[in-house]
Amino acid sequence: MRESEKMEIRKLYEEGVSISELARRYGHDRKTIRKAVSEPRQQEEGMVKSRGRRVKGHKLEPYKAYVEQRMRIGVLNAERIFREIREQGYTGGITVLREFMHPLRPVVSAKATVRFETAPGEQAQIDLGAFPYLDPHGHRRKVWCFAMVLAYSRMLYLEFIRASDQLHILQALRNALEFFGGVPKVILSDNCSPLVVANDGHGHVDWQPAYMDFAKYYGFVPKACKPYRSRTKGKIERPIGYIRSSFWPVSFVDYDDLNRQGAIWRDMVANVRIHGTTREQPVVRFQAETLQPLPKSRYTLAYADMRKVMNDCRISWNTNMYTVPWRYVGHTVLVREFESGSLQIEYGGQVIAEHRVLTGRHQVSTNPEHFKGIPAGTSHPDRGKVPGLQIGPDVEQRELSVYEQIAMGGQVQ
Repeated sequence: MRESEKMEIRKLYEEGVSISELARRYGHDRKTIRKAVSEPRQQEEGMVKSRGRRVKGHKLEPYKAYVEQRMRIGVLNAERIFREIREQGYTGGITVLREFMHPLRPVVSAKATVRFETAPGEQAQIDLGAFPYLDPHGHRRKVWCFAMVLAYSRMLYLEFIRASDQLHILQALRNALEFFGGVPKVILSDNCSPLVVANDGHGHVDWQPAYMDFAKYYGFVPKACKPYRSRTKGKIERPIGYIRSSFWPVSFVDYDDLNRQGAIWRDMVANVRIHGTTREQPVVRFQAETLQPLPKSRYTLAYADMRKVMNDCRISWNTNMYTVPWRYVGHTVLVREFESGSLQIEYGGQVIAEHRVLTGRHQVSTNPEHFKGIPAGTSHPDRGKVPGLQIGPDVEQRELSVYEQIAMGGQVQ
């Protein structure tokens, strides 16, 4: 395992990602992941020690400290550092830089993976990766990167999204298909819960209904890699790592700014580089892709799920609360969130409430009409339970000796 990969794993583990999830994302067993998160970080001086190897080229000398500093924080991609020092005035070649960086790199122990090639237009692969950042207040946050690559040409699309839920993933997938201008025959994914309900590992996959409907509309066959074997879709696992090393980290103002920078990097770097496997530029090889045509209209996206109405006439949805008419307290309703930003609540096939989706957390959207006509004192309604009747007892007062006689088994006269 590369040291850069270990660094990524440690960061995600610190953010709360489980050992099992990390094993799934990186294609290692859980024992290897545990070892990676428990190992102490290498000492900085050990990371940048030259091991006595002499580097030719005096032009690099003024930039060596910068190169070492970038490598200490995990930037190990020579092409990226080459671009950065060229902007600072470096006039030497990349070969000298690679020779200088080589002894500073951690030892690489790659896990063997069988690589396969596919015909033009045959397959695309998608995945998500978590990218940490610091907000203006210094708090650690994360943004999700959706990546899709065409298996033949290695043409890449990326988009940073606010959440890893079904609605945001399908929005990004739709944008990717429109970027490529067509649809591959097969789209391979991992087993993330927004797309996959269950995968038995033997060819049977239980898909989320909304994803199946999306796939039928666009005319592709969804496929999932075997559980705990995400490396079987290596063409996308490598681009996620490539995005981390060649583009991230960056400074950005908001999601629009971040995606604008990502698009520039995609078009000016990722898709015009000479790919290490195909030895061609993805943008050139893309011309041979034979994708299926897009439908005439865009697929309208919505995310739906069931919720129970609580006693305070509210339902919970993505950490926020929304009111419904009081008559539906205790009932289970269908909630639909549309990409337009509207939220509809249905019961018996009828829309009983509508709200705008709240963008924050732990907020409440209230419609006063939902509480009109509620009977006084029915905050906890009995909902049809027939009450019994308690009456006052007719008590006969007796001498204490009578009770003593009963206790001894005697008869009361």
